[in-house]
Amino acid sequence: MKRILWLLTGGTFSCVPSDSGLAPDSSDTQAREILLCMPYLTEKYDIIPKVLMNIDSTDMTPERLRTIAAAADGSVGSYDGIVITHGTDSMAYTAASLSVMLSYVPVPIVLTGSQRPFFAENSDARRNFADAIAVATDSRFRCVSVVFNGRIFLGSDCTKTDSVCLDAFSAKAKQLGAVDNEVPRLISPEILPCGKYTFDASLCKYGDKIAVLPVHPYLDASIIPLLISSGIRGFVIICYGAGGIPCKIIEELGKAVYKGVVAIAVSQCLHGGVDMGIYAVGTKAQKAGIISGGNMTVEYAAAVLADMLAHGRTEATI
Repeated sequence: MKRILWLLTGGTFSCVPSDSGLAPDSSDTQAREILLCMPYLTEKYDIIPKVLMNIDSTDMTPERLRTIAAAADGSVGSYDGIVITHGTDSMAYTAASLSVMLSYVPVPIVLTGSQRPFFAENSDARRNFADAIAVATDSRFRCVSVVFNGRIFLGSDCTKTDSVCLDAFSAKAKQLGAVDNEVPRLISPEILPCGKYTFDASLCKYGDKIAVLPVHPYLDASIIPLLISSGIRGFVIICYGAGGIPCKIIEELGKAVYKGVVAIAVSQCLHGGVDMGIYAVGTKAQKAGIISGGNMTVEYAAAVLADMLAHGRTEATI
């Protein structure tokens, strides 16, 4: 019987009604109640629950990311797979960060959650949890992944695209796989990471040194030196299309890069990514020292940027 570690962090998956609305209620008691509701899982797998935190995922922080990563790293050799139940709002950020901190994991590490609480009528939580367990027991999926609504995404290539629909997540590049009747199917094996396992949570020390800045017609370039004066040392610039950044923004970022600040450009568009060599504004941005994020999600670019700052790197690993 395969052993699965279940790390609970709160989120909608665990929510119960309160006087002020739905609130997370992850606890040992709730974990037992959930497993009692799913005997077909506990008959097949040895699922060990562990409550790490009980938060709305909007309250995720670098220190809490470190807690999740450390718990996963400390359990890698003792379980066949790890499932993390997590709120959907920041799940893609956590998945991306874990993908950087836990490189080339030797067992599946699967994040999942739900758009409706587990004990709510017509909840999607049971399906997502059962699918996540199935992926966590499948050794083909040795990576950090997100499983949601029957779809499997790399943790480094996943973003939340719907706040209501049960099909809440999308891949920016390629969907890794799918789950049909709790049977995982690998669709894009070529995107699976391959290498020697390492754990490095250094990026968490620099999570408060980065800013994610979307460009728009109303963006005042003076915000950049203001942010730098407050301690920001890296920017994820969410640019137009294939790499469009307003000239005034490029000018200020160029000054910042010259002083050691790091800037990565990603696209506002879900698909297509950044190719800064297409338009003159993109070429100008490159000459100013702004790094092309290619097809990176915003979430992954933020994790990569924090890791770059932690290790003093100026080249991004895409």
